[in-house]
Amino acid sequence: MKVGYMEFSFGYAFTENLIRSSSTAPVGAPVFPNLIQEGHSGFDIRINFPGVPLFFQYKLPELMKRGTAFEVASGHCPGLSIPFFRIAMMRRDVSRQHELLLRFEARYPSNVFYAAPCIANISDFDRSYLEQP
Repeated sequence: MKVGYMEFSFGYAFTENLIRSSSTAPVGAPVFPNLIQEGHSGFDIRINFPGVPLFFQYKLPELMKRGTAFEVASGHCPGLSIPFFRIAMMRRDVSRQHELLLRFEARYPSNVFYAAPCIANISDFDRSYLEQP
């Protein structure tokens, strides 16, 4: 089941919350590469905190509600039960995104992340956004 909000909306809300809740302000505005630049870098955003840039690739999940979901039905994920959130990764022959992120991780250890919400629908997303400090 689709969550009903856009990746861009999640990315904005996530970034705003991260910056507002940080004890240290970034050194400049967040960097959102255009699609061509993202294709060469792999990340959706770079936040330049002093001495420690952070890189995020945002992913929207699907809410899996049925026992026919591959992860449950196949038994490949013991202990996983429904409902759960799933994010899709692009195949290597379609996109080099994950490979590019691994390169950034080698250069900036522990500073490269995938970020995905665990929010099932637009109403909960709006409520969560409004409740942030």
